[in-house]
Amino acid sequence: MKRTMINEIFFIRAVACLCVVLIHSMTMTQHNYELFRLTDELMYMFKLTIMFATPVFVMISEFLLSYSYPDKLPKAFWKKRILYILVPYIVMAVIYSAYPLLVGTGFTWGRFMELFFEKGFLGLWHGYFVLIIFQFYALHFLLKKYFDRFPALLMIGISLIVNMFYLAIYNFSWFHDFSFVAALRPYYKLPFLGWIFYFTVAYYAGKNIDIFLSFIQKYKYYLLAGAALTGMVPLLMRYNHIYSVVSSKRFDVVLYTFFIFCLLYLIARQLKKTPTIVMWISSSSYGIYLLHPLFQFNTIDFLQSMPFYTNFGVHILLLFIMGVGGPILVTYLLNKVPYGALIVGKFNAPKSSAPLKEKMKAS
Repeated sequence: MKRTMINEIFFIRAVACLCVVLIHSMTMTQHNYELFRLTDELMYMFKLTIMFATPVFVMISEFLLSYSYPDKLPKAFWKKRILYILVPYIVMAVIYSAYPLLVGTGFTWGRFMELFFEKGFLGLWHGYFVLIIFQFYALHFLLKKYFDRFPALLMIGISLIVNMFYLAIYNFSWFHDFSFVAALRPYYKLPFLGWIFYFTVAYYAGKNIDIFLSFIQKYKYYLLAGAALTGMVPLLMRYNHIYSVVSSKRFDVVLYTFFIFCLLYLIARQLKKTPTIVMWISSSSYGIYLLHPLFQFNTIDFLQSMPFYTNFGVHILLLFIMGVGGPILVTYLLNKVPYGALIVGKFNAPKSSAPLKEKMKAS
């Protein structure tokens, strides 16, 4: 039996998507402006607080998969995801490999193939998260029977330890003297071990949705405190020069992401209806993720060609608006033409709807 759609996910996905675009808007601005040291540091600190974005987006994929198919995957599962997730990933890897050559140093097939291999197969670009999502699909297929056999808390606990330890190995220089660690460091974000906690907790939460909803409602104040405490850890680590890298692949972001996911779910459940703008962003989220840097790069070129100075705050705002609005428009228009969804993914026409709790009451 087909399960009820979870409208809370639209809100969570939209927030994660907007945070990713904002992070990149701020980073590109920092690269193009000589900012005061305090301003620059405050921007780094703020970005650390929203580094949950990509992990939450990845987490959503397994949450929905486990919720929608608690027993077994449908026959057309792989076909749809290859067509509308993997194919657009490859198309965009081609575009992002060719674009800098065509507008910059000059196109050569050798350099293009090198860039395409780095992006498409090694994940050395912003689209790497797709490779993580497909690992989640494979893990769901392979590990489901084992996850169902063991207690959820045990598996979640083991996954948390493995995930944090794996990331800590690459976060701290203490381990970099080991040759295998140094060799794999550029690619450490790709293996599922760096994301296994998100997979595990999302699997059990989606499969046991009623228990999950009861948990976040019962312990909402503990979740809020947990988010505040774990959110302080990366800030203190940077302030004390223990680990300063601004990244979602930090060991101290793992638990923080879980708390934020739960809090966003609680916020979404308070909405009587999901706002239309949220539905549009969520429906275009894959296209936004793939396309936003392209729009931001061109916005920067345009602003630099203007004969007037642009305040750095305005610069961030313009990059953010173009990084969200441009991809939404392109995703929408391409989905109006045959095979357009194979370029940027599917766009589902937004329909504002009540959260799951309202549907449960109605039924």
